[in-house]
Amino acid sequence: MVSRMTVRDKVVLDKIIMADTYTKRLQGLLGRKGLDEKEGMMIVPCNSIHTFRMKFSIDVLFVDKNNIVRKVLRNFKPGRMGPLVLKSHFVMEAEAGVFDDVDEGDKLEFN
Repeated sequence: MVSRMTVRDKVVLDKIIMADTYTKRLQGLLGRKGLDEKEGMMIVPCNSIHTFRMKFSIDVLFVDKNNIVRKVLRNFKPGRMGPLVLKSHFVMEAEAGVFDDVDEGDKLEFN
């Protein structure tokens, strides 16, 4: 189980919700009004997302099998379809602004 995500020795997320089954990936963040501070969701496997029927904007990280960030979407609004990121193995989602200090090419650490 993953509980914390760091980038460059800085804690970015303290709580990670896993969406690692078909049903959990299908549900994602739908129906939520938001997330707690430093809380995010890991969707695995995943290389594309959408925000249809969501109620809040999110930051999104597309991450490869080596935990390298391949693409960052900041302040991604509800009602949109995201890009297909072929090198992405999983996606990290959090409320808009949480991933402000994360850039493409950064390596994520989990524990």
